[in-house]
Amino acid sequence: MKLKTIASIILVVSASHAGAGESAQARPCLWYEQAARNWNEALPVGNGRLGAMVFGNPGKERIQLNEESLWAGAPVEAWPPDYLKHLNEVRRLVFENKNAEANAYGLKHLTASPTSFRSYEPLGDLWLDFGAAENPASPEYRRELDLADGIARTTWRHGGATFVREVIASAADDAILIHVTADQPGALNFSVGLTRHKDAKTTALADGMLNFDGRIVDVEKKDGGYDDNAGGSGPGGAHMRFAGRLHATCKGGSITAENDQLRIAAADEALIVFTAATDYNLSLLASDPSLDPAAIVETILAKARAKDWPALRAAHVAEHRSLFDRVKLDLGGDPALDGKPTDARLAAVKRGGDDPGLIALHFQYGRYLLMGSSRRPGRLPANLQGIWSESKWAAWEADYHLNINLQMNYWPARTANLAETAEPLLDWFELLARRGRESARRLYQTDGWLCYVATNPYGRVSPSASTLQSQFQNSSLDPLCGAWMAAELFDHYQFTRDRKFLTRLWPVLEGASVFVLNTLVPAPDGSLVICPSTSPENSYIHPVTKTPMRITYGSTYHMSIVRAIFDATDRAAAILGTGDGIRARIAQTRAKLPPIRLGPDGRILEWAEPYPEAAPGHRHISHLIGLHPFDLITRAEPELFAGARKVLDGRLKHGGGGTGWSRAWIINFCARLGDGDAAREHYLKLLRHSTLPNLFDVCPPFQIDGNFGATAGLAEMLVQSHKRAPGGGAGDQAFIIHLLPALPKAWPDGSVSGLTARGGIVVDLEWKEGKLARYRLHSRNPQPVTVRIGDELIQVNPTPL
Repeated sequence: MKLKTIASIILVVSASHAGAGESAQARPCLWYEQAARNWNEALPVGNGRLGAMVFGNPGKERIQLNEESLWAGAPVEAWPPDYLKHLNEVRRLVFENKNAEANAYGLKHLTASPTSFRSYEPLGDLWLDFGAAENPASPEYRRELDLADGIARTTWRHGGATFVREVIASAADDAILIHVTADQPGALNFSVGLTRHKDAKTTALADGMLNFDGRIVDVEKKDGGYDDNAGGSGPGGAHMRFAGRLHATCKGGSITAENDQLRIAAADEALIVFTAATDYNLSLLASDPSLDPAAIVETILAKARAKDWPALRAAHVAEHRSLFDRVKLDLGGDPALDGKPTDARLAAVKRGGDDPGLIALHFQYGRYLLMGSSRRPGRLPANLQGIWSESKWAAWEADYHLNINLQMNYWPARTANLAETAEPLLDWFELLARRGRESARRLYQTDGWLCYVATNPYGRVSPSASTLQSQFQNSSLDPLCGAWMAAELFDHYQFTRDRKFLTRLWPVLEGASVFVLNTLVPAPDGSLVICPSTSPENSYIHPVTKTPMRITYGSTYHMSIVRAIFDATDRAAAILGTGDGIRARIAQTRAKLPPIRLGPDGRILEWAEPYPEAAPGHRHISHLIGLHPFDLITRAEPELFAGARKVLDGRLKHGGGGTGWSRAWIINFCARLGDGDAAREHYLKLLRHSTLPNLFDVCPPFQIDGNFGATAGLAEMLVQSHKRAPGGGAGDQAFIIHLLPALPKAWPDGSVSGLTARGGIVVDLEWKEGKLARYRLHSRNPQPVTVRIGDELIQVNPTPL
């Protein structure tokens, strides 16, 4: 491709089109004509720390509550004895092609109980009981979630009065706010209560207060308790303490305490402020006896109580819109569909229809959910359910899964202009890495750090899974999950160029690479590999035993992580002017790594050998992480690029994409392959097969990574920047900004503003009749940028932000 710098094109770049993405775009809003019948229809609000699911029931409203750190259990590790000794025996057996024997030996010696940990738990339920029918019929009923303002609103008419209820999770005031009005004086008559399934007590006070105090008491399975993990989840006992405080005020009427509830009578307007906290201390990765949750929430509540509703609402909307309004998207479509309820639009798509506007709404919903589950005042990353869970024992404990899921949660933080949402991730992850040094020392007797596939706010760094077999196959065989996450955090830096972020990340990168350097071992062919190795949750058919097996050496997945973490560490060191010693070791070791291999049929190999696949349509496609999220497989290597496409085609031929997150990943793969039509089709399949009425993603059950992965995938269809520009060396490299790399034919006209690209570039663009019409690049750092439009490369200077 020829690099051009043409005056007429520069004029187009400099032309003002600030309204791109605004015309013909409906306000992003989910709305329904009936109350939620169950949790999968309720609407989420969140401020990064507190979450709520709003059901919108006029007669008896349930608002289900979560607090990010409320976890059962306590810090617990399980250290298999003499780990390195037994690991070396497993390595010997694998290199002698005795995989079945290695698997049996490892299962016996590289596991320990308790195999896992306890679950994220719901905080409780806030009830507004109007004493009317459960869901009184009302032709004026409307339930909506305004994504732009971050407000869940319910409107209905009953007894001649029109009622409006708004629910907010305010980051500005760190509280859940509920405002209720009626258009007739004295029409508000309802009770307010707080309940929990166990371990909590509610006390009503005369000044409009509800005190909610509790402590999780875990009961071990042997004592009759429930434990979702067959291998056990640690000791029982009284563990995390928590507290909530609710304050209600009204205009007109009165508030009285009745038993454990408040009664609001004959009021014109009511305001309810609720906040909650636990005794979790992030710096300790544990509960802290010195913290008083009640004192914490009373301090928060006192500040919020000093404001009236207009001030609370205005502060929330301003803070929320400062993040949400950065990106606007219009994919065209039929404007008439914007007048239909969200569940009706989704049902039409499930029947085979097309609705670009619903896809655009789903994209913005992913951004909204990431804002709601991972930002200040939050301190923890978004878990498998973001922050929203009603289950007493959540699926997969709603933990932090590091073999794709947590990584996928944060893809939109980069491309969809929500960099701040990654701050809680780094806050927690750098502490996890610090704790992971113990795992490296105790298990591998080496420096650096590691963690395994599943962990939690307590920072478990020993192998973890539900059973001993799963613990071995999914954890013991996969010590590089943390390195994968670390490499993705360096990619986050590439989007922001935030040097303070990189300075904090550096010890994490260095430690991950030190562990990898000390863990690579010589394979029979002389190359350096990870052994034992695996490919997440997938199996091959062993050619001798004819049984499914996961153990191997040098899987493409692991060796891709090795290359990615080496690249991230090398470049970070160059930027910061440090790490000469480790850079030299990385350079020396890189030359001995095996290449990404192709099988006899031209597909990229998943395992060390071209074994028969046990599940040809498996949900994990981990041998393609070099295609996405990393840039190890690009058009610059045509055979590998074609091999990646063959892998994807093979998975899909055999039913791949059966889970929501897997389908979302496939959208990203197709976008990287430049196949916009396929990416769009998979987005529609995500909506048809893996989306709930409230647009939550299902694995099944609900798992939020599919929402985030789809949002990132759509961004990849419109803007990419993963291929480095020619001449780039170590350090802060230039990237080619590829505009409309995977635009589907079905979206001939549209616009987007505010997407982000590597190098700290913000992109606005508009297209007509399938071709780029105009675009504008913005940057905080003056720098020439190479833009790819079709097959042409053009050098431009972005406008300052």
